[in-house]
Amino acid sequence: MAARSEIFRWFHTLRYYRPRQVLFRLRSLARRRTAPARLRRLLRLPCLQPRGKRLHLLGLPIPSAALVRGPEERELRILGHAVKVPSPLDWQSLHGAAPSRLWRFHLHYQEFLLNCEDEAASDDLDMAWQFLDGWLAQFGNAGAGVIDDVWHPYVVSRRIPVWVELLQAGSLPEGTASRMMSCLAAQARWLADNLEWDVCGNHLLQNLRGLAVAGAFFCGDEADAWLHRVGRILRDQVREQVLPHGEHFERASGYHIDMLMALADIRAAGHAADVAWAAELDEPIERMVAFLRQIVHPDGQIPLFGDSSLDLYPTPREVLERIGHNSHDLSRKEAAPARIVGDYWVFRTPGEFLILDAGPVGPDHLPAHAHADLLNIEASWQGSRLFVDGGVATYEDSPERAFCRGTSVHNVLEIDDRNQCDVWSRFRMGRRGRTGRLRYGSQGPFHWAWCAHNAYRFLGVPKVGRLIVCIAGGPWILFDWAEGRQAHRFVDRLRLGPDWKVVVCQGKQVIVGNESHSLIVRSFPESPIRVGPARYYPRFGQLSDATELLQECRSNPPFHAAWIVSPRGDEPATLSFQDSVFRLNWQDSQLLIKLA
Repeated sequence: MAARSEIFRWFHTLRYYRPRQVLFRLRSLARRRTAPARLRRLLRLPCLQPRGKRLHLLGLPIPSAALVRGPEERELRILGHAVKVPSPLDWQSLHGAAPSRLWRFHLHYQEFLLNCEDEAASDDLDMAWQFLDGWLAQFGNAGAGVIDDVWHPYVVSRRIPVWVELLQAGSLPEGTASRMMSCLAAQARWLADNLEWDVCGNHLLQNLRGLAVAGAFFCGDEADAWLHRVGRILRDQVREQVLPHGEHFERASGYHIDMLMALADIRAAGHAADVAWAAELDEPIERMVAFLRQIVHPDGQIPLFGDSSLDLYPTPREVLERIGHNSHDLSRKEAAPARIVGDYWVFRTPGEFLILDAGPVGPDHLPAHAHADLLNIEASWQGSRLFVDGGVATYEDSPERAFCRGTSVHNVLEIDDRNQCDVWSRFRMGRRGRTGRLRYGSQGPFHWAWCAHNAYRFLGVPKVGRLIVCIAGGPWILFDWAEGRQAHRFVDRLRLGPDWKVVVCQGKQVIVGNESHSLIVRSFPESPIRVGPARYYPRFGQLSDATELLQECRSNPPFHAAWIVSPRGDEPATLSFQDSVFRLNWQDSQLLIKLA
C-alpha cells in the first residue's frame, strides 16, 4: 500500500513538469563530473575590459545578512543565525559552519558586503576587502566541493551584481580589484553556460540579471552576445512570469519583491549598454509596482503568502524609492474600500485591511514556493496585523518545512487533518486543487467576495468555499462551507498576529486585544472556540509566539462555520445558511448571496 501511495505521489508530481525541465535536469546531472574541468578552463581565459558606463543598480542589502561588529570580534549574521568571523579570516571555516544550504548560499552571495560599503567606516571596508581577498584565494578556483554551492548558477547570479557595485565604488585595493575583474568574467562565462532551464521561474530571471549586469559592465563581442541572449530570453520569460495584474507567477509575496528588483537591475544594465530591449521592461515593472502597492499591509510590509518572510528582502518602501517611485502612499485608502487585484480581493479603509487569496497555489510546473493554502487570508486592524500566515521556518527537508507548507498553519478550513495539496520534500507538490471563479460585489454597507476550490475531492468533498463580507468599521464575516456526503473532521482556524492576545474566552466568543484596541470574535453556528499556541515565523527561521483560534467538529456535509469579527459594543450581525443561500442581517440592512 505504501509503495502504491509513493507511485501515486510521484505520478502527480512529475506529470506537471515540462519536458524541457526534465531534459535540462538530466543534462545538468550528466555534466556534473566534467564541471570542475570546464570551470578551470573558463578561469584560464583572459579577462574582459570594462565598458566604462556606470550601472545604476538598486544595490539594496537584505536585512537578514549583515557583518556585525562586537566589542571584541565580528559576527556574520545570516537568516537569524550568527557565526563568529575567525581571525585570521578563513572562508572554509565559515563555509563549514553554515547551519543549512540556504545559509551557505547567502554567505556566497556576499550581499552583506553592501552594508560595509554603505557604512564606509575604514575598518569595515578593510574587513570587506579581507573577505574578498580570502574568497578569491579559497573559492576563486575549481577546487573540489565548490561547484554545488559556491559556483551554483543561482549563487553566481546574485554575487555578480554585488561585485559590480563594489568595483564601481572605486575604493577597492588595486590588487583585489584586478583579481575580482578576472574572476568576475569567469563567473559570467560560467553562468552563460549554466542557465537554470531545469528550474525556470525566479532562478532563471536571476540568471538573466547576473548575465545582463556582467554584459553591461564589460565590453566587447562576448559581453554583447550575453546582452543579446538576455534580451532574446527575457521577452518570453517576462510574458509568462509577470501576470496581467502585475504579480510574479510563483505567487509568493516575497519573491514578487525579489523579481521586481531583478527586473529593475536588468533594465538598468540594458540602459547602461544602450540595448533596445531595456525600454520593454518599463511596462511590466510598472505593473509589478502597482500590484505591490495593492497588497501591502498598513505597516508597509507584504503578506506572508507562499514562501515569504519579512527579512529576506528590502522593504517595499525601500524598493519603490530606489526604483524611483513615490512610496509615501503605500497602503493608501482607495476610492472604493474593496477591489479585485487579479486573483485577490482586497478590502482597505484607513483603519482596516483584509486580503483574500483566491488564486492557484502557483504555476503547475514550478510549485517549489507554494503552500497548501487555497483561499487563505491575512488582515490588519488599525495598523496592527490581526490575522497572519505562518511564515517560513526553513528550506531544509524537515518537519518544520512540512509544517510551514501544510494546511494547518494557514487561515483556511482543514478536513480530516489532511493537506489541501500534497506538499512534500522541500519544494515538491503532488496532488493539488483548483480554485473556481472569484465572485464579488457591494450592496449597501456590505462588501463581499467568495470563491471555492476542489482540493479535498480526494476525500469525497467536491467543493470547499469561503465567503468574506466586510463592513467598514466592522463587523467582518468569514464564512466557510463544504459539500459532500460522508462524515469528516472539520477544523477552521484563525491565527492571530503576535501583538494580539486573547483577553477573555467565553466558549462561543473570545475577546482579543492589543495595546490600543480590542475586538470580539464570535463563532457561527455558535460552536465552542478553542484557543491554543501557534508557531509563527515572520522572519526566516525565527520563531515568534502567536495564538490561534479554532472551531472543530465531526459532522456530515453540508458543513458550514463562520467567524464574526467586530469591535466591542458593536451591534452583532446575525447569519443563516440554508439551501446554499447565505443570509446576513446587520442593523437595518440585509445581504442575500446564493453560494452555488
